[in-house]
Amino acid sequence: MGRMASWAASLAACLALVPCAARAQANETWPTKQVRIVVPYSAGGTTDYLGRVVAEYIGKRTGQTATVDNRTGAGGNVGADQVAKAAPDGYTLAMVTNGVMTVNQFLYRSMPFDPAKDLVPVAIVAEAPQVVVVSKDLPAKTLQEFIALAKAKPGTINYASAGVASTNHLSALQLERIAGIKMVHVPYRGAAPAVADLATNQVQMISVGVAPVIGLVEAGQLRLLAATTQKRMPLLPDLPTATEAGAPGYESTTWFGLIAPAGTPIAVIERINGLMREMIAEPDVKKRFDENYLLAWNPTPAQARKIVADEAALWGRIIKDAGIKLE
Repeated sequence: MGRMASWAASLAACLALVPCAARAQANETWPTKQVRIVVPYSAGGTTDYLGRVVAEYIGKRTGQTATVDNRTGAGGNVGADQVAKAAPDGYTLAMVTNGVMTVNQFLYRSMPFDPAKDLVPVAIVAEAPQVVVVSKDLPAKTLQEFIALAKAKPGTINYASAGVASTNHLSALQLERIAGIKMVHVPYRGAAPAVADLATNQVQMISVGVAPVIGLVEAGQLRLLAATTQKRMPLLPDLPTATEAGAPGYESTTWFGLIAPAGTPIAVIERINGLMREMIAEPDVKKRFDENYLLAWNPTPAQARKIVADEAALWGRIIKDAGIKLE
């Protein structure tokens, strides 16, 4: 090999190492300044709570301050849009529910961003399992009995939700689709009044997170029929999954994760994802999750992208079939 060829080969070898070196450097250096975590929902909710847990951990683990910035409106779109238009450097993130990435694009007639093109999932840290809950006065002790009752009397069972296109609403639509039943939707302004009316049999069913109903279940005012999860919930091991209880494939959970602007370097995404995987392995964080009936989740960035794509396809079909549109 001549001197010029040898020099070219050496240069090529060095250049091939540049991406790896850059990736390693990003992993070691991020963050070097304050991190802003946008929460596109009101303070006090689960998403806000998790955003603050994440900010606290980033600060503790890296020595750099992480702040939470609540920017509400349009089902999370207002806050998410700020992230979509931010510099793709890992210093502006958002803690969102799956609605922002998988549902809103099919609900709103006008979107300020394209979640598939303008945003990228960084880490999914937790999920809030849904449970099928019915009034104690309803003559159905199992999910199979509930489905049979709904089939025998179509349009007579009222189900509650926290509002049109809420997780409760979409989850019940999914059950109707899978089980071949027809119920009547009764939307409320939030889960609390919906659950209160369920306890007095003003409505007969809701698919909702555990925390809002567990007290009334323990008091005997409501009845759990199934969990809409792939596996049984560790905190409710005797509660069957919907698939076990007679509605195969009925799965619906709310997950919470960090998103970043599209174009954020993969090394930075992997760095943040790794920190989140470390965070949810901490005993103190696990305890805090358990107290809020949250399950830790730690998919890789690639797995998170697939989860988002699969869910978008599912909810897109359900929303289109139901003809739901929001302004």
